[in-house]
Amino acid sequence: MTKEWYWSKTLWINIISVAAIIIQSYTGYLIDPAMQVSALAIINIIVRAITGNDVTFGSKTLKEHLS
Repeated sequence: MTKEWYWSKTLWINIISVAAIIIQSYTGYLIDPAMQVSALAIINIIVRAITGNDVTFGSKTLKEHLS
């Protein structure tokens, strides 16, 4: 089973993390970079563990585009 790219939990989590980094730069409230990387890695591992569908880009999956 495949899904469109915009349904990717991993994509949205990473977009939110980029937004959080941008917000930090504007507000001056900084979270330790090592803590940010660790938290993002853990969240991505959890999401990957519960996700089983390939993401499609047009008519091909990412695996098909890379091969």
